[in-house]
Amino acid sequence: MNYRIIGLVTGLLAASTALAGHHKASEEMKPVAAAGQVVVVYEVPCVNPDQGVAGLKELIGYEAGKSPIAYTSVATKLDDALVGAVDVHQSLAAMQQAFAWQEADETWLAIQAKALKACEAQLDQISMRIHSAQ
Repeated sequence: MNYRIIGLVTGLLAASTALAGHHKASEEMKPVAAAGQVVVVYEVPCVNPDQGVAGLKELIGYEAGKSPIAYTSVATKLDDALVGAVDVHQSLAAMQQAFAWQEADETWLAIQAKALKACEAQLDQISMRIHSAQ
């Protein structure tokens, strides 16, 4: 048998296996949110996105261990001058409770201020969009 044919068949089989694995991985992903949940997208200008994301991860880690209201969050890097986060709350009421907790928690506020300082950004530069999952 020709070695070129063996190589071609081996290559095609490897590619098929890799593609099959890719499709399987996408089938295992879960939806970002369920109907009725609230997705909040934050963006903030940031002169040092790597430090900004590190600060956001610290903030999210604190929330995960201390917030009395359950929600999920992930830090994001949008480009070379913009970072943010995406939060998922169980409902609009739960989101409002989380906001109230954040505004009253001195440690949370201090970590947020540290993250903003790393970005050389101000509180009023944070943009926020609220989406209701359908």
